[in-house]
Amino acid sequence: MKVFDQFSGILRESAHVLAADSLLDLKKKSGSNPWPVIERVIEVWSKKELRTWESYLVHLDNVRNTRKDKKYASTYDKKHGGYLRYTLDIPQEVMFMIRVLYDPFELPMTKEFFKEWSKRFPKMRIAEKT
Repeated sequence: MKVFDQFSGILRESAHVLAADSLLDLKKKSGSNPWPVIERVIEVWSKKELRTWESYLVHLDNVRNTRKDKKYASTYDKKHGGYLRYTLDIPQEVMFMIRVLYDPFELPMTKEFFKEWSKRFPKMRIAEKT
């Protein structure tokens, strides 16, 4: 079923509109704790984009297996002459969905935020040690 979005003038899938409404409701209920909303964003996106989610997980396994040092997920960068550390990988669409719900003042994405992310969502972690 399609729903007319009066703000953009576009027909949208009703499931997408319902998912957006449920995310906004969850944001209100969870108050200053963004993690229930982020968990739901990942759940919504992974179900909506099932093939993309599955290929993303395969990609992450490939990245983990190609790191020289798996504990720290580091590799040598010949171009710049240094080591790069690949700690976490988050799908761009998920980040966009989070930023639609939370502005940078509501949810600053600091080093501590990404450390907590890697603890809560180990599938997205590249390095064994964070």
